[in-house]
Amino acid sequence: MQQPNGHDARHKKDAWDDLWRSRKRLYVYRNVLHTAEQHLGGLAGKNILEVGCGRGATLLEFARRGANVVGLDYSAEALSVCRALEKKCDLTGHATFVNGDAGELPFPSDSFDFVFSVGLIEHFPDPVRLIAEQKRVTRTGGFVLVQVPQKYSIYTLVKQTMIGLGKWPYGGWETQYSDREISALVAESGLQVEDVYGYGSFVLAAMRHALMPGLDFGMFWRNGTELPSIRAIKSKAALELCALASKPPARTDHDAAETDS
Repeated sequence: MQQPNGHDARHKKDAWDDLWRSRKRLYVYRNVLHTAEQHLGGLAGKNILEVGCGRGATLLEFARRGANVVGLDYSAEALSVCRALEKKCDLTGHATFVNGDAGELPFPSDSFDFVFSVGLIEHFPDPVRLIAEQKRVTRTGGFVLVQVPQKYSIYTLVKQTMIGLGKWPYGGWETQYSDREISALVAESGLQVEDVYGYGSFVLAAMRHALMPGLDFGMFWRNGTELPSIRAIKSKAALELCALASKPPARTDHDAAETDS
């Protein structure tokens, strides 16, 4: 994740290190896997980046399916967990983990076929900067997926209450987005929005946390088989929102002249 400055940076980094050190549950975001596979036409040999990779379970599942993956996080503890987990996985692709800043990605432009972040940009006051960096390192015609907390959710009420009490464990602060707001942020970053869909349930997440912390409810998720009416409801009321966007070709001076004429 992008590093804040000064003493506040040390405090937040320690909080994230403690979180990844203590968290035991591994969660594979199967919606991310399915979305990438569907839009890339397969995963074998694809170059995939996760920004803010945390424990890396989803990213390593990409590598198990043949993708070449890179995970970036500014928490050294998170990367230690990723590398330990990598040793237990039977990968057919290659995995690399990098300590770095989400606001200044240490990769050349046009490096990846698919870039994603889950639970990242909501922790920063300037999310457009982060999405723009993800766009920069994505090849033309590639895809960026941004997954964030959904605004109209019981989760938001619980979160804001805990933030107010100073008991929110995920970096101390985060915001949330409506489908229109996340679409606008992605478009402002210069990407072409392809789809926005809802993912997850606060009720199921609360049940899992309280009763079955090891259960991966993501295995019950399916995309593309839902009725349009259900997708519309989930985009307004699900636990999280997923914005998928493509990177269009760079505009040339000729394009700009034709637009102005």
